[in-house]
Amino acid sequence: MKTTVIPIGMALLFGWWIVEFTALGQSSVPQVGDKAPDFVILKAGEEKEGAPALKVSDLIGKKNVLVAFFPKAFTPGCTTQLCGYRDDFARFQSADTDIVAVSVDPQAEGDRFKSEKAFPFHVVGDPDAKIVKEYGVPLVDLPAGHVAKRSVFLIDKAGVIRYIDPAYDVTAGKDPLYDALKKVHDEKPAAK
Repeated sequence: MKTTVIPIGMALLFGWWIVEFTALGQSSVPQVGDKAPDFVILKAGEEKEGAPALKVSDLIGKKNVLVAFFPKAFTPGCTTQLCGYRDDFARFQSADTDIVAVSVDPQAEGDRFKSEKAFPFHVVGDPDAKIVKEYGVPLVDLPAGHVAKRSVFLIDKAGVIRYIDPAYDVTAGKDPLYDALKKVHDEKPAAK
């Protein structure tokens, strides 16, 4: 009797886990060619109720969008990654591309990072990891807590994901990203 109860209990538990994962947006990880998940971009100090919300979808149609997930503000690798985008910002502008950098830091920490490093692009705090989950970016355990795995998604003006690097390397990943950036800029937006 116990052998039949345990598998059924495990099956029910596993079934609940699948339903819960689906509810969190993890059931389908976005792929190249998929419509990009939308999310709200808060500007510095706009986490107040009633503040006008800017969404990724507000940028689409006007610009391509690079959604760059990074683990933690002010850490060496993340500072190198985002300062690299800042230093190459003219390249993004000439490719008609906006940048939205996302971490699980609180918005206030993202605002401070943006201000202190003079980033000319959006830095979004996602402490509940809602955006991270929508994009299927894994959370990595560190002594300081869960952080998003460094990943990039390049979205064209039609809102279609055209390039993904799910394990973006700050040094080795830069050239492939910039090649994809040029390709997306030079081609017509993908239809979805």
